[in-house]
Amino acid sequence: MSKTPNFNALRAAGLFDSSLDSMAEWAPEWTEKFMTLVQDTQLTNILDPKLVALIRLNIDVTATHLYAPGVRRHIREALKLGASRAEILEVFKLASVVGIHACALGVPILENELSQAGLADEVTPAGATPVCDAVREQGMFNPLWETIYRWDPTYLENFLKMGFGLWKDRILPPLWIEFLCIAGDATITHMYQHGTQRHIEAALALGASREQILEVLKIVSLQGIEACEMGIPMLDEAIKASNNS
Repeated sequence: MSKTPNFNALRAAGLFDSSLDSMAEWAPEWTEKFMTLVQDTQLTNILDPKLVALIRLNIDVTATHLYAPGVRRHIREALKLGASRAEILEVFKLASVVGIHACALGVPILENELSQAGLADEVTPAGATPVCDAVREQGMFNPLWETIYRWDPTYLENFLKMGFGLWKDRILPPLWIEFLCIAGDATITHMYQHGTQRHIEAALALGASREQILEVLKIVSLQGIEACEMGIPMLDEAIKASNNS
């Protein structure tokens, strides 16, 4: 009788690959405990399975992580579940705009340090900023962007041109985008509290349930297994090399 039935089932379904085979052999009980958690998020109907695959893809492809084996696996899973090239590309675009968090975090700190140093807060006159204006009207303008808008409105306008359309092009439902943003901000390699809170608020406003948002966070919590996915093949290789030396 198999010692790791859950792992074997998930492995056969393509959700894991050979990188964890040695773990299943060396620590079958621990492996099964983890895979029980994975099964809990794979077998519910709380989130669309395609969305689950896109969430996992978003976690791995975002600049705070860039875990290529996971990206490849989750692309395959998303395609198998019916995701289109346009939908997967939308995830990549969404992951790309996470860079604005550098300004959301850093610019207010810079503003405070300039004030502490007694340096002038020089405002750059704003020309036409129709995208910024539209984002404000939609209630989506992050208050942490106010200073960058005063200092460099053209930059913020151009950045939001790149990002704001993702909520409007309807390639992915707006609620799915909020779920993806929650996952990207809450991920253990980012833990961006302000963004997580804003996107939870937006998801609730769009009709998300507590159970759905909790499911997103549970999926994020499983990212830790990638320590084993990356490390165990290296350990296996090192042991074999040591035995042959």
